[in-house]
Amino acid sequence: MKFLTSRLAWPGAIRQLATCTASMLALAAACVVTGGAAHAQTPQRGGTAVMVIGTDPLSLSPDTTNSVPDVDTSCLIYDALVRFGKGFAIVPSLAQSWTISADGKTYTFKLVKANWQDGKPVTSDDVKFTLLDISSKYGPRFAAAGKFIDTIDTPDAQTVVIHLKQPFGPFLFSLACEQNAAIMPAHILRGTDLLKNPAILTNPVGEGPFKVADWVRGDHLTLTRNPDYWMKDQPYLDRVVIRTIPDPSARILALRAGDVDFVVPDYMPLSAVQMLQKMPDFSVQQVSYPDSDIIILNTKDTKVPALTKPDVRRALYIALDRTFIHQKVYYGLGGVPLSSFDTRLWAYDPQIDYQKMYPYDPAKAKQMLDAAGYPVGADGTRFTVRLAFESDRPEWMESAQAIQRFWQAVGVHVVLVGADRPVILKQVYADYDFDATLQTYTTLGDPALGIARTYVTASIQKGTTFNNASQYSNPEVDKLFDAGRDASTQQARVPPYNQVQTILAQDMPVLNLHQAPQYAVASTRLHGLWQAANQQWWGSVWASK
Repeated sequence: MKFLTSRLAWPGAIRQLATCTASMLALAAACVVTGGAAHAQTPQRGGTAVMVIGTDPLSLSPDTTNSVPDVDTSCLIYDALVRFGKGFAIVPSLAQSWTISADGKTYTFKLVKANWQDGKPVTSDDVKFTLLDISSKYGPRFAAAGKFIDTIDTPDAQTVVIHLKQPFGPFLFSLACEQNAAIMPAHILRGTDLLKNPAILTNPVGEGPFKVADWVRGDHLTLTRNPDYWMKDQPYLDRVVIRTIPDPSARILALRAGDVDFVVPDYMPLSAVQMLQKMPDFSVQQVSYPDSDIIILNTKDTKVPALTKPDVRRALYIALDRTFIHQKVYYGLGGVPLSSFDTRLWAYDPQIDYQKMYPYDPAKAKQMLDAAGYPVGADGTRFTVRLAFESDRPEWMESAQAIQRFWQAVGVHVVLVGADRPVILKQVYADYDFDATLQTYTTLGDPALGIARTYVTASIQKGTTFNNASQYSNPEVDKLFDAGRDASTQQARVPPYNQVQTILAQDMPVLNLHQAPQYAVASTRLHGLWQAANQQWWGSVWASK
């Protein structure tokens, strides 16, 4: 049957005394990258780089959202205690050094001397205020780490001592900007309505390499060089212009025409990756955390009672030819999922293999649906599912069409509900007005940070995005995720996570559709990119004249 006519570590828990120093920054700054190959060059000062995203940021805060445009933009304006190097190595940023106690419960950070963009110094009080009053309360990515903070001491302006209630494996990993841990100005934000403060929404006062010059909604955001940036001689660029181009084809046309220099990963259409890899004027790199393209099924507030039954959900999974979708929709890039845990993570259990457990078999899917009490009716269908997805995502329409045709082949009528990102986010996470939805969830490099939120009961938070929207609740799964999070070594974390994968392979409130690749592309006129596994170090980037 032809369905489509067109082409469709982190490093582990640290439990011993550890110290990292700012000398790593000097080493990193000495290495610039062009066309994916590292070699020493002398950075040139000046010039403008144009970055492109697909939709406007909702705010200019990296600490209160999971939204890609907000985080990608705001991490040029703010810095965090640490940042990620290649392979998600944790390297210094505002923290020039740190030590971790032998019991893994006390982290002591020494800060660099830096100023806010209004001239006031960045102090340990800013760190304490940020982590306790912003990141822990409003940061969906930092929420897990925030629950483990007991107290924070500030013995002097340059020293921060964080005491945890108990060891938390990925705590240091949680202190990067893209983890909702960018340090924000206490002297501006303390005592205000944070989520309505202009310094959060539109007029940030950061300590990062760039500051806001102007913002034309729906068109562009202009950032200019912070002349008082704490990192010597940086940033090299005078400006970074962040353009909003909703249409994927238009983004690539602008790139090839020289109007755009950098396409961020979430807005890089996979259909163009292989073409650009062959062109000498562009550098293409796979970056970001391992992401999962998933189908979230509404198991509670749904007009489709069938979706509350695990045997029906398993039948729907068997009805999907995931290999076909991988090859035709995603151009063979990324991978076919084998578990609820991405196979690129250290916590994946190789004993779980969805391709063997649930191979594509529409005949068997029909039998399972019959046995579950959903025979084909007089109209030729068993039940109807509304599938919600973002219409501005390049691969979502073709994914949705493939799902529709696979499921309709076994008698499940599918209504496609495509809309712009803000509409879908409200529909799914605020209103629960969906039966199934296509979403991409990042693993954030660790199950405790990026996977648990998809399944644990505590993550059922109506109105908050990218959490447990299926409303699945299993006390045993909750306990096992807690055990995997709390174990003192990576080795000890593995067994509970293996048990979680076994249970989820049966319950399946979420159908893992594809292991998403994340590619960024840049003009080779930009140098100093690709030093980081995720958010690029834009202070280090410079442009050929």
